[in-house]
Amino acid sequence: MDLKLYLQRIGVDSLQPPSLTALRELHYQHLISVPFESLSFHCGERIFLDVEISYEKIVRRRRGGCCYESNGLFLWALQELGYHVVVHAAQINSNFPGLFGPPSHVVLVVKLDGRKWLCDVGFGEGIIFPIPLEDEREEEQNGWTFLMREEEEEWYLDKKVENGWRNIYKFTLTERRFEDFVEMCDYHQSSPSSIIFCKSFCSLPIPRGRVTYIGHRLISTELTAGGGTVKTTRDLTEEEIPEVLRDKFGIVLSRKLVPKDEDPTPPNYDYQHE
Repeated sequence: MDLKLYLQRIGVDSLQPPSLTALRELHYQHLISVPFESLSFHCGERIFLDVEISYEKIVRRRRGGCCYESNGLFLWALQELGYHVVVHAAQINSNFPGLFGPPSHVVLVVKLDGRKWLCDVGFGEGIIFPIPLEDEREEEQNGWTFLMREEEEEWYLDKKVENGWRNIYKFTLTERRFEDFVEMCDYHQSSPSSIIFCKSFCSLPIPRGRVTYIGHRLISTELTAGGGTVKTTRDLTEEEIPEVLRDKFGIVLSRKLVPKDEDPTPPNYDYQHE
Protein backbone atom coordinates (compact mmCIF):
# COMPACT_ATOMS: atom_id res chain seq x y z
CA MET A 1 0.00 0.00 0.00
CA ASP A 2 1.27 3.44 -0.94
CA LEU A 3 0.72 6.20 1.63
CA LYS A 4 1.24 8.92 -0.98
CA LEU A 5 -1.56 7.48 -3.14
CA TYR A 6 -3.87 7.51 -0.11
CA LEU A 7 -3.02 11.17 0.55
CA GLN A 8 -3.69 11.98 -3.11
CA ARG A 9 -7.04 10.20 -2.85
CA ILE A 10 -8.14 12.48 0.01
CA GLY A 11 -6.62 15.64 -1.45
CA VAL A 12 -3.70 16.12 0.95
CA ASP A 13 -0.64 17.53 -0.82
CA SER A 14 2.27 16.37 1.28
CA LEU A 15 3.49 14.25 4.18
CA GLN A 16 3.55 16.20 7.44
CA PRO A 17 4.91 15.20 10.86
CA PRO A 18 2.29 14.54 13.55
CA SER A 19 0.56 17.71 14.76
CA LEU A 20 -2.96 18.80 15.58
CA THR A 21 -3.11 20.92 12.43
CA ALA A 22 -2.08 17.98 10.24
CA LEU A 23 -4.46 15.60 12.05
CA ARG A 24 -7.40 17.96 11.55
CA GLU A 25 -6.61 18.26 7.85
CA LEU A 26 -6.32 14.49 7.40
CA HIS A 27 -9.60 13.85 9.25
CA TYR A 28 -11.52 16.52 7.34
CA GLN A 29 -10.13 15.63 3.93
CA HIS A 30 -10.89 11.94 4.41
CA LEU A 31 -14.47 12.72 5.41
CA ILE A 32 -15.22 14.98 2.43
CA SER A 33 -13.44 12.68 -0.06
CA VAL A 34 -14.47 9.16 1.00
CA PRO A 35 -18.25 8.57 1.20
CA PHE A 36 -19.70 6.63 4.11
CA GLU A 37 -21.50 3.81 2.30
CA SER A 38 -22.89 0.28 2.43
CA LEU A 39 -23.20 -0.27 -1.34
CA SER A 40 -20.92 -3.31 -1.58
CA PHE A 41 -23.19 -5.44 0.55
CA HIS A 42 -26.19 -4.52 -1.63
CA CYS A 43 -24.25 -5.40 -4.79
CA GLY A 44 -23.81 -8.99 -3.67
CA GLU A 45 -20.31 -8.40 -2.28
CA ARG A 46 -18.95 -8.90 1.21
CA ILE A 47 -17.34 -6.28 3.43
CA PHE A 48 -14.06 -7.52 4.89
CA LEU A 49 -12.04 -6.52 7.92
CA ASP A 50 -8.90 -6.25 5.81
CA VAL A 51 -7.03 -2.96 5.37
CA GLU A 52 -5.41 -4.04 2.10
CA ILE A 53 -8.84 -4.79 0.59
CA SER A 54 -10.13 -1.46 1.91
CA TYR A 55 -7.13 0.32 0.40
CA GLU A 56 -7.77 -1.27 -3.00
CA LYS A 57 -11.45 -0.33 -2.82
CA ILE A 58 -11.17 3.23 -1.47
CA VAL A 59 -7.87 4.40 -2.94
CA ARG A 60 -7.53 2.56 -6.24
CA ARG A 61 -11.21 2.07 -7.10
CA ARG A 62 -12.22 5.43 -5.57
CA ARG A 63 -15.12 3.98 -3.60
CA GLY A 64 -16.35 4.80 -0.11
CA GLY A 65 -16.64 2.47 2.84
CA CYS A 66 -18.33 1.55 6.10
CA CYS A 67 -16.72 2.18 9.49
CA TYR A 68 -14.44 -0.86 9.31
CA GLU A 69 -13.16 0.13 5.89
CA SER A 70 -12.80 3.90 6.39
CA ASN A 71 -11.59 3.87 9.99
CA GLY A 72 -9.39 0.84 9.31
CA LEU A 73 -7.70 2.65 6.44
CA PHE A 74 -7.42 5.85 8.50
CA LEU A 75 -5.86 3.85 11.36
CA TRP A 76 -3.22 2.46 8.99
CA ALA A 77 -2.48 5.91 7.54
CA LEU A 78 -2.11 7.53 10.98
CA GLN A 79 0.22 4.76 12.14
CA GLU A 80 2.30 5.12 8.97
CA LEU A 81 2.52 8.86 9.63
CA GLY A 82 3.78 8.29 13.17
CA TYR A 83 0.68 9.03 15.26
CA HIS A 84 -0.03 7.19 18.52
CA VAL A 85 -3.47 5.68 17.87
CA VAL A 86 -5.62 3.45 20.07
CA VAL A 87 -8.66 1.49 18.85
CA HIS A 88 -11.89 1.41 20.88
CA ALA A 89 -15.35 -0.08 20.39
CA ALA A 90 -18.43 2.17 20.46
CA GLN A 91 -22.06 1.23 20.92
CA ILE A 92 -24.34 3.14 18.57
CA ASN A 93 -27.54 4.64 19.94
CA SER A 94 -30.27 2.64 18.21
CA ASN A 95 -32.90 5.41 18.59
CA PHE A 96 -35.03 2.87 20.44
CA PRO A 97 -35.43 4.25 23.99
CA GLY A 98 -32.62 3.08 26.25
CA LEU A 99 -31.16 0.66 23.71
CA PHE A 100 -27.66 0.66 22.28
CA GLY A 101 -26.29 -1.66 19.65
CA PRO A 102 -23.40 -4.06 20.33
CA PRO A 103 -19.86 -2.71 20.83
CA SER A 104 -19.28 -2.93 17.11
CA HIS A 105 -18.35 0.53 15.85
CA VAL A 106 -14.62 1.25 15.45
CA VAL A 107 -13.49 4.59 16.88
CA LEU A 108 -9.93 5.86 17.14
CA VAL A 109 -8.29 7.91 19.87
CA VAL A 110 -5.08 9.74 19.04
CA LYS A 111 -2.71 10.75 21.84
CA LEU A 112 -1.11 14.03 20.85
CA ASP A 113 0.61 16.75 22.86
CA GLY A 114 -0.63 15.38 26.17
CA ARG A 115 -4.29 15.21 25.11
CA LYS A 116 -6.56 12.51 23.69
CA TRP A 117 -8.53 13.19 20.51
CA LEU A 118 -11.50 11.18 19.25
CA CYS A 119 -11.22 10.50 15.52
CA ASP A 120 -13.98 8.89 13.47
CA VAL A 121 -14.14 9.06 9.67
CA GLY A 122 -16.54 6.11 9.44
CA PHE A 123 -19.85 7.44 10.76
CA GLY A 124 -22.41 9.21 8.62
CA GLU A 125 -23.51 11.99 10.98
CA GLY A 126 -20.53 12.18 13.28
CA ILE A 127 -17.72 14.60 13.97
CA ILE A 128 -16.07 16.55 11.16
CA PHE A 129 -12.79 17.22 12.99
CA PRO A 130 -11.08 15.38 15.88
CA ILE A 131 -12.61 16.36 19.22
CA PRO A 132 -10.74 16.18 22.56
CA LEU A 133 -11.83 13.68 25.17
CA GLU A 134 -12.74 16.25 27.78
CA ASP A 135 -15.88 16.05 29.89
CA GLU A 136 -18.53 18.59 28.83
CA ARG A 137 -16.47 19.64 25.83
CA GLU A 138 -18.82 21.41 23.38
CA GLU A 139 -17.57 22.22 19.90
CA GLU A 140 -19.05 23.56 16.67
CA GLN A 141 -17.84 21.86 13.51
CA ASN A 142 -19.01 22.78 10.02
CA GLY A 143 -22.18 24.27 11.51
CA TRP A 144 -23.00 21.23 13.68
CA THR A 145 -22.44 21.28 17.45
CA PHE A 146 -21.07 18.24 19.27
CA LEU A 147 -20.64 17.45 22.95
CA MET A 148 -18.24 15.02 24.59
CA ARG A 149 -19.22 13.95 28.08
CA GLU A 150 -18.19 11.26 30.54
CA GLU A 151 -20.47 9.24 32.80
CA GLU A 152 -19.23 6.39 35.00
CA GLU A 153 -16.15 5.70 32.85
CA GLU A 154 -18.13 5.78 29.62
CA TRP A 155 -17.71 8.51 27.02
CA TYR A 156 -20.76 9.81 25.15
CA LEU A 157 -20.74 11.73 21.87
CA ASP A 158 -23.85 13.91 21.51
CA LYS A 159 -25.03 16.10 18.64
CA LYS A 160 -27.17 19.20 19.02
CA VAL A 161 -30.60 19.03 17.41
CA GLU A 162 -33.49 21.48 17.37
CA ASN A 163 -35.04 20.21 20.60
CA GLY A 164 -31.84 19.58 22.56
CA TRP A 165 -29.13 16.93 22.33
CA ARG A 166 -29.18 13.54 20.61
CA ASN A 167 -26.69 10.89 21.65
CA ILE A 168 -24.82 9.29 18.76
CA TYR A 169 -22.82 6.59 20.54
CA LYS A 170 -20.95 5.70 23.70
CA PHE A 171 -17.66 3.92 24.35
CA THR A 172 -15.18 3.01 27.07
CA LEU A 173 -11.43 3.44 26.89
CA THR A 174 -10.85 -0.32 26.88
CA GLU A 175 -8.21 -0.86 24.21
CA ARG A 176 -9.12 -3.14 21.30
CA ARG A 177 -7.24 -4.54 18.34
CA PHE A 178 -8.64 -3.85 14.89
CA GLU A 179 -8.73 -7.63 14.35
CA ASP A 180 -11.18 -7.96 17.26
CA PHE A 181 -14.02 -6.68 15.05
CA VAL A 182 -14.22 -9.64 12.63
CA GLU A 183 -17.36 -11.02 14.28
CA MET A 184 -19.00 -7.59 14.41
CA CYS A 185 -18.20 -6.98 10.75
CA ASP A 186 -20.15 -10.14 9.95
CA TYR A 187 -22.92 -9.09 12.36
CA HIS A 188 -23.55 -5.86 10.46
CA GLN A 189 -23.98 -7.76 7.22
CA SER A 190 -26.53 -10.18 8.62
CA SER A 191 -28.43 -8.46 11.46
CA PRO A 192 -31.82 -6.77 10.90
CA SER A 193 -30.71 -4.35 13.65
CA SER A 194 -27.88 -3.04 11.48
CA ILE A 195 -28.24 -0.09 9.11
CA ILE A 196 -25.72 -1.73 6.75
CA PHE A 197 -28.02 -4.73 6.38
CA CYS A 198 -31.25 -2.72 6.23
CA LYS A 199 -30.32 0.17 3.94
CA SER A 200 -28.31 0.77 0.80
CA PHE A 201 -26.81 4.17 1.48
CA CYS A 202 -24.07 6.60 0.57
CA SER A 203 -23.39 9.91 2.35
CA LEU A 204 -20.99 12.86 2.29
CA PRO A 205 -20.77 16.07 4.32
CA ILE A 206 -21.09 19.32 2.38
CA PRO A 207 -20.61 22.90 3.64
CA ARG A 208 -23.22 23.37 6.39
CA GLY A 209 -25.03 20.19 5.50
CA ARG A 210 -24.94 16.66 4.11
CA VAL A 211 -26.04 14.82 0.98
CA THR A 212 -27.26 11.23 1.35
CA TYR A 213 -28.54 8.51 -0.94
CA ILE A 214 -30.78 5.84 0.70
CA GLY A 215 -32.80 3.20 -1.17
CA HIS A 216 -34.73 5.16 -3.80
CA ARG A 217 -34.17 8.60 -2.24
CA LEU A 218 -31.65 11.42 -2.42
CA ILE A 219 -31.73 13.57 0.72
CA SER A 220 -30.06 16.97 1.02
CA THR A 221 -29.79 18.38 4.56
CA GLU A 222 -28.95 22.05 5.07
CA LEU A 223 -28.37 23.89 8.34
CA THR A 224 -30.39 27.06 8.82
CA ALA A 225 -29.15 30.27 10.45
CA GLY A 226 -31.10 29.47 13.62
CA GLY A 227 -29.49 26.07 14.09
CA GLY A 228 -32.31 24.03 12.57
CA THR A 229 -32.21 21.89 9.46
CA VAL A 230 -34.06 21.81 6.16
CA LYS A 231 -34.28 18.48 4.36
CA THR A 232 -35.08 18.11 0.68
CA THR A 233 -35.94 14.65 -0.61
CA ARG A 234 -35.95 13.56 -4.24
CA ASP A 235 -37.43 10.19 -5.21
CA LEU A 236 -35.24 8.17 -7.56
CA THR A 237 -35.99 5.52 -10.15
CA GLU A 238 -33.58 2.59 -10.35
CA GLU A 239 -32.28 4.01 -13.63
CA GLU A 240 -31.41 7.31 -11.92
CA ILE A 241 -29.47 5.81 -9.00
CA PRO A 242 -26.18 5.07 -10.87
CA GLU A 243 -26.14 8.64 -12.22
CA VAL A 244 -26.73 10.09 -8.73
CA LEU A 245 -23.96 7.93 -7.24
CA ARG A 246 -21.57 9.06 -9.95
CA ASP A 247 -22.44 12.77 -9.93
CA LYS A 248 -22.95 13.32 -6.18
CA PHE A 249 -20.43 10.88 -4.73
CA GLY A 250 -17.97 10.04 -7.51
CA ILE A 251 -18.87 6.34 -7.29
CA VAL A 252 -19.26 4.00 -10.26
CA LEU A 253 -20.34 0.49 -9.29
CA SER A 254 -19.12 -2.56 -11.18
CA ARG A 255 -22.06 -4.74 -10.11
CA LYS A 256 -25.82 -4.18 -10.04
CA LEU A 257 -27.12 -2.48 -6.91
CA VAL A 258 -30.27 -3.80 -5.24
CA PRO A 259 -31.73 -0.74 -3.46
CA LYS A 260 -32.96 -1.36 0.08
CA ASP A 261 -34.54 0.92 2.67
CA GLU A 262 -35.97 -0.94 5.66
CA ASP A 263 -36.21 0.14 9.29
CA PRO A 264 -33.79 -1.66 11.64
CA THR A 265 -35.27 -3.76 14.44
CA PRO A 266 -34.40 -3.14 18.11
CA PRO A 267 -30.96 -4.53 19.01
CA ASN A 268 -30.61 -7.62 21.18
CA TYR A 269 -30.80 -6.54 24.83
CA ASP A 270 -27.90 -8.85 25.71
CA TYR A 271 -25.57 -6.26 24.24
CA GLN A 272 -26.71 -3.46 26.54
CA HIS A 273 -24.31 -4.40 29.33
CA GLU A 274 -21.17 -4.96 27.27
